[in-house]
Amino acid sequence: MLLAGVLGLLSAQGSAQAQNLAQVLYRFENRALTLGRYGSVATFQQRLFAQAANCAGKPASSYGKADGVVGAKTRQAIVDLQPCLNSVVRGAVGAENYGAITVGLWRLLMPSQLPPPGAIERANQLTFALEGTDYDVIQFNFCQSPNPRSGKRFLEGDPYCFTNDPRAYLTWGPRGATAGAGAEIQQILFATERAKPGLLRDIFGPFTEDMHRLALGNNDAAFDLLCAIWVNDRERNDFTRRFAAYGAHPDVQESYRRVYDAANADGGKIARFFKLYKSIKPLIKRDPTEVDLAFFIDRATHGSVPPGDISQLVDQMSRFITRTRNLPSPGELRKQLAAWLPSHHKYNDRLARDAIFLVDDPGVVVSDAHRRMWLQRSGLKASDFGLSDQRFVADYPVAAPTGYEKIEKFYTVLPQDKRACPSTVRRARKK
Repeated sequence: MLLAGVLGLLSAQGSAQAQNLAQVLYRFENRALTLGRYGSVATFQQRLFAQAANCAGKPASSYGKADGVVGAKTRQAIVDLQPCLNSVVRGAVGAENYGAITVGLWRLLMPSQLPPPGAIERANQLTFALEGTDYDVIQFNFCQSPNPRSGKRFLEGDPYCFTNDPRAYLTWGPRGATAGAGAEIQQILFATERAKPGLLRDIFGPFTEDMHRLALGNNDAAFDLLCAIWVNDRERNDFTRRFAAYGAHPDVQESYRRVYDAANADGGKIARFFKLYKSIKPLIKRDPTEVDLAFFIDRATHGSVPPGDISQLVDQMSRFITRTRNLPSPGELRKQLAAWLPSHHKYNDRLARDAIFLVDDPGVVVSDAHRRMWLQRSGLKASDFGLSDQRFVADYPVAAPTGYEKIEKFYTVLPQDKRACPSTVRRARKK
């Protein structure tokens, strides 16, 4: 069945398309790629493991769970599948890319209504891999740092409260949505309730009114509401369990993505990068590359982005591009742009993340210190996600604002919730 499916694909699409079937989508080399339990990659793994097990004569469970983590077991399944494909098919699906998930392999195993992930999806997955949390994962950030002297946290019995992020009371999901300064969690709650009325009540039960007050509350309200839940062991555990069920819901995930793609959120930040590259296109003669796109998305998530007025940055980039007769490579341009947009928060981490978008370019010199930070942080490369500087992306699908920004927020906390938050937590010490 597999053989007939691919031969039919080759026959229908011709040799030019057959060459494209070998394009790499994901390649595991040194570090596993964490792509999420709820995406199409997990579905691909289910089908791959079943076919590979049938070919190799062993149980599908030997490859582990279909969890969206592309690592050694997924690579082994791809290798185990090869003997059941003849030489024509192996060449078409890129068998020479040892253990890689290719366009051809994807089309071989997946139904036509689930096409191979495009550059935008894979670029977003790169940032997902760095953030490392799925849609069903939350983390309270009250007093999350241990006391340097005792080594204990507040909930572990230390009398003091230490934190390394006093403005993010709750963090959730693959883009690190917060209920603090950014209020992304509140925006996602608002967008989901508009799209799916009643879902909040169905999942959060006794916490429903708390969630309504959180969505409509100001920053002080978010602190007090969430602190009151966090400090109570029973409520914290129940809330965490219910939030996991909420995050696992497809409508919630769609709202999550839409909020981050909105013009007044990361989508607007990404659009500034595209506006910048459009301004210099007469000089570089191209649109942003796939790797550029991934760099833009990761910068919008965690780092500095172009200002609203890009005129000065356009001048700087234009001078850099025209300083010699040779155009800078895409990687060289990204490296210089990163220097003009320094991150003042977690500086070394940003350097390590920037290296992901530089190490594939042979024209870029990455310092030893920079390379060490990159290897310690992730060791990932843009090419691990099938992203290339030889393919281009003209724009990014920025979504309209959700409308949440127009709502006037107010203090929505009940007196008993305010009293529940310990004064020690309010006087948290910055670590």
